[in-house]
Amino acid sequence: MKRLAELTWPEVAEAVAAGATTVILPLGATEQHGPHLPLGTDTVRAVALAERLAERLPVLVAPVLPVGCSDEHGGFAGLLSLDAETLAAVIADCAHRMAGWGVRRLVVLSAHGGNGRALVLAAARLRRELPELALWIPDAATVCGEAVRTIAALDGIPFTAVGLHAGEGETSELLRLCPEQVRMDRAAPDYTGDMEEGLARLVAAGTRALAASGVVGDPRPAEADRGERYLAAQAACYEAALAALLTAEPAARAASADP
Repeated sequence: MKRLAELTWPEVAEAVAAGATTVILPLGATEQHGPHLPLGTDTVRAVALAERLAERLPVLVAPVLPVGCSDEHGGFAGLLSLDAETLAAVIADCAHRMAGWGVRRLVVLSAHGGNGRALVLAAARLRRELPELALWIPDAATVCGEAVRTIAALDGIPFTAVGLHAGEGETSELLRLCPEQVRMDRAAPDYTGDMEEGLARLVAAGTRALAASGVVGDPRPAEADRGERYLAAQAACYEAALAALLTAEPAARAASADP
């Protein structure tokens, strides 16, 4: 596994020449995650998933972008956030530079749902400005959602506890990744109603209007072992999807070249 920031420029050039022309750009956030999880929760998760994927496939991992689009968490101390247009421009600018030294495929792996609009804007710009760059921006819920729900259900954890933000799911993962940063003595449920309805309310009025503590779910059942299973399942889902894309692209290029 090759972390871009740890390589010298000749090592990067050698890796690209050897076929490592795919870069994973992890996107995190700096925002509240209840009284028990650190502001960098999404950043920690993004790095972990990108690096697990890189252990399986010949890719380079770019440094994580630790500030995303998080204004839905306004009203909580510690928030850092970018406008969607700003984050989209950062992604596009990085992609242009990557293409300049040989990157042919960019995977933007976001661990924060609030980055969605920026990702749409970035994708539109890159497909217009860099049509030769293959771009994959996976939707976590679509690619990994069912696998996570299955693991939770097998352990008797309802989805209302897994939650959408700082619930059992993220808390279990952080217990696995950086347990020293998890304050389980402060873990408590807040909003545990219908998650689809809760998400709509969160988007419309902000997290604070839905859950005063910032917790959407119930973190109390969290366990590091389950967190490992969540992470492993997500990495496997991303790997399968990306491997299928890598296999399909040469065939698609060959077909487009046929008379």
